Amino acid sequence: MDTGIILIISLIALLVIVAVIAFVARSSLLPGRRTARLKKRFGPEYDRAVRAHGDSDAAERDLSERLKRREGMSIRDLTDQERRAHADAWAAVQQEFVDAPVQAVQDARLTVGAIMADRGYPAPPAPADTDEGFEHRLRDLSVDHPTAVAGLRRTQDAGRLAESDESRTEYLREALVAYRDLVGALLGGPPAVDGTVGAAGARTSVPGHHPERRTEEGR
Repeated sequence: MDTGIILIISLIALLVIVAVIAFVARSSLLPGRRTARLKKRFGPEYDRAVRAHGDSDAAERDLSERLKRREGMSIRDLTDQERRAHADAWAAVQQEFVDAPVQAVQDARLTVGAIMADRGYPAPPAPADTDEGFEHRLRDLSVDHPTAVAGLRRTQDAGRLAESDESRTEYLREALVAYRDLVGALLGGPPAVDGTVGAAGARTSVPGHHPERRTEEGR
């Protein structure tokens, strides 16, 4: 066989081998990159999804679907008038907590839903006032505001463990604080690329909530 043909065949074979090695290497790196990207974007919500699904691959498919769904939404800024109206509504919720804490927490959920609707988040498939409907809202919000969503989820989990009247009251107070952070995130403007946002317009104090006391107790 001609030496030139042998060299060409050898070169083609070498290129094929290099391409295969590159493909295998890329295939092995892609899952790791996707995992790192999702962990950075979702934070604690990533770990929660893994626990819920019992499998990291299923969890990452879930989170990736949330990202894809979010890309199809047209989220907008609130007008100054809308922002003031929602801030006033939130202030009323906090005042309501003094005499009717359970109702105040329920109204806090409705306030979050109202702000989301005005910003362009689609309505959930289940009624928005149900746990299923609100869970769908939290999944949507977890893409843009994972820290605030994680705080609310922690409070919800603690509420399931509340047994005494005292612990139940403290749970309701912490729930209102978590909703306050979520409202603040939604009123603060468009989310940043990494999912963080400066909460503004909802930082009034929750009755009976003393963050400085927690700091002292934690020392």
